Amino acid sequence: MTLRGKILGFFLLLLLAVMVLLLALVYRSTYQHTLSQVAGQLNFAHAVLSNELQSRRQAQSAMADLIAKDFTLLGEIADLIASPQQEAQSLSAALESFASRSQASFALVSAPEGLILAGTSGELLPGAQLPWNDLLDTADAQSKERLVVFGERVLHINATPIFAPRPNLMGWLLMAFELDDQATAHLARLSGADVALLDGRPGQYRVLASNLQALPRAELASQLLPNAEGVFRFDLQGLEQVALRAPLVDTSSELQVLLMRSLAAELADYQPLQWQLATIFTIALLLAGLGALWIANTVSRPLSQMVDNVRRIASGDYQVPMETQASGEVGLLAREFVAMQQGIAKRETTISFLAYRDPLTELANRNRFVAELQQALTQCPPGAGIAVLLMDLDNFKDLNDTLGHDAGDQLLCQLAARLQALLRPGEQLARLGGDEFALLISPCQPGWLIPAAEHYRDALHEPFAVRGISMTLNATVGIALYPDHGESAGSLLQHAEVAMYLGKQQRSPYALYRPELDRHSLLRLALMSELKGAVEGGQLSLYFQPKLNIRTRSLYGVECLVRWIHPVHGFIPPDEFIPLAEQTGNVCALTRWVVRTAVAQSRAWQEQGLALKTAINISALDLADPGFAGFIAAQLAEHGVPPSALIVEITESAVMADPELAMGQLQELCELGVKLSIDDYGTGYSSMAQLKRLPVHELKIDKSFVLDLLSNPDDDIIVRSTIELGHNMGLKIVAEGVETEAILDRLDQLGCDIAQGYLLSKPLPPAAFASWLKNCQWHLPVATTEGAARQPRPPGN
Repeated sequence: MTLRGKILGFFLLLLLAVMVLLLALVYRSTYQHTLSQVAGQLNFAHAVLSNELQSRRQAQSAMADLIAKDFTLLGEIADLIASPQQEAQSLSAALESFASRSQASFALVSAPEGLILAGTSGELLPGAQLPWNDLLDTADAQSKERLVVFGERVLHINATPIFAPRPNLMGWLLMAFELDDQATAHLARLSGADVALLDGRPGQYRVLASNLQALPRAELASQLLPNAEGVFRFDLQGLEQVALRAPLVDTSSELQVLLMRSLAAELADYQPLQWQLATIFTIALLLAGLGALWIANTVSRPLSQMVDNVRRIASGDYQVPMETQASGEVGLLAREFVAMQQGIAKRETTISFLAYRDPLTELANRNRFVAELQQALTQCPPGAGIAVLLMDLDNFKDLNDTLGHDAGDQLLCQLAARLQALLRPGEQLARLGGDEFALLISPCQPGWLIPAAEHYRDALHEPFAVRGISMTLNATVGIALYPDHGESAGSLLQHAEVAMYLGKQQRSPYALYRPELDRHSLLRLALMSELKGAVEGGQLSLYFQPKLNIRTRSLYGVECLVRWIHPVHGFIPPDEFIPLAEQTGNVCALTRWVVRTAVAQSRAWQEQGLALKTAINISALDLADPGFAGFIAAQLAEHGVPPSALIVEITESAVMADPELAMGQLQELCELGVKLSIDDYGTGYSSMAQLKRLPVHELKIDKSFVLDLLSNPDDDIIVRSTIELGHNMGLKIVAEGVETEAILDRLDQLGCDIAQGYLLSKPLPPAAFASWLKNCQWHLPVATTEGAARQPRPPGN
């Protein structure tokens, strides 16, 4: 739904809801007022009805008293008493005359005790007993009256005593006046309400008299009306009725009067008002709709224009201005939108420039160069070539650090200007970042490559002047040619970079890419990503190289060396993947794997009765791990291996990287009881003065000093001096690279403690080392229950 539709719909719905609420309130108020008014009218009608009935009864009683004193009647009664059979007809005729004149239903004369003497009733015959003897009080003969239900009729019975003379009671005159439908219709006209005389129980009423028609009268008889007196409501003939029920006084039965008024008929008086309100509300709704439509158009038209502008902006068109006549907040929004549109256009221009231009030199940047290179590759005809030359300044970082980045930026700008001046038709120049520039030559033949590199290196021949300082720059150019060295923009740039780094290594001014150059780099990249999986996936194996106690010619222990057997590349030398582990942060996980495996193997040898020292290698990153010493302690405790059976070897360079950190970590290991050894001593930059502060137990002389020990006097001096200094400091000396008996004897003469090298064995996998132990020519150390070594046992035992 559009905004205009929403605004219009909101106003119309809001107004409609208000109108409906007002109509509901008006109807409710009218309904309640009418209901209250009808209830008051019914109470008034009841009072009118009661007064009318009382007046009728008083008039009928007066007439009965007058007839009872009539001499004719008295004579007839006297004659009847004298001659009962002869005078009964004459008295009946007289009573008929009196009943007709007084509009009574019938008249009766009874003896004082209630025996009917004569009358005009077809139901009450002479000789029968009156059914209302309680009205006849001979002791206190007075006129009495009562409303009674006789059959299906309501009668007003008036009993008047007949004296001849007083106080001689001759009998009683009973006059019966019926309250029939005609009488109730008269009462209804007087009271203004429908009238019904009822008796009986709910659902089984007898409507004895009423002004109602036959159908509503029959339905009223079956109604379940409330038993309580007062005003209530019920439905009759589908119309809601308000009724007042009250008992009648001086009656001998459950006779009740029911006054009713139709609520719908009363509400009909308000229909003209309701129609007027509906008309007013309709006109108001129409006017409000027109006003809401005007407001919606006022708000939505500028917004629609802004939406159109947004779509144009989204498609890249920022130039079409937005025109609007709106005022107020909407007009302000439109004007601000125009300002935003202009700002976006300016920023888009700037972004477009920065996206494809280098802000420092204003040359094309990497994105632009790659796009141009891709386009050139797409348009390159078959048999033609495209060259990518990558120029990188030598030692530019040193210049930046010395003169500052501002001076470096000036140099780059000067170099960019010189290179741009050397551009030829069909060639493009870009700055890829830092001190790296790229050149695109299309088309190009292989014979043009070296001349092109020399052409652009001419920009470096003249010195550069920065801050009054004249300096000469040098650069290396890497070259890659399409399609020989790559078929995509990314591969050509990558291969040109590989060639450039080769040129720097060879100190050559330029180098042409060769496929064999980056095989090693790709393998390193693959190994870096797979190393963590190798640690967790069981591709690593621990090899063991034995160590010999030179003095006793008995086996001293082993050095554990990790090997990687790659499922694709096969055996990966440690010199290749250990540096990768340090670069990727996986060396700590690798070392922990070595510790777990080595300690478990040490426990296995201990159970076989062998007391072999187990040496492992750690790196500087392991020393930086605060939980490393705790991990070793946990592994030793888990496998039940004494700490003295473990030797931790660390290189000089790792210790000297952060001597204080190394001191703290090595001290924890020393306090734990683990033996510590400095590996490859003599190849680093440490001094004995620095090393003596460390809690080490061994020095390992690097094999580069041991291999030529017999032929190189300098190596002999170095080894002898190291052994003497180490012994003076209480350290054991281990010599690596022992490959002949003669070197072993010379080391024995110099007092060296431990020998390690191919004379004993090369590093062996677990199964091969177990076989080597069985056939070992050296004495084997025997373990005690406490883990200490006993006297070596002879070989083969």
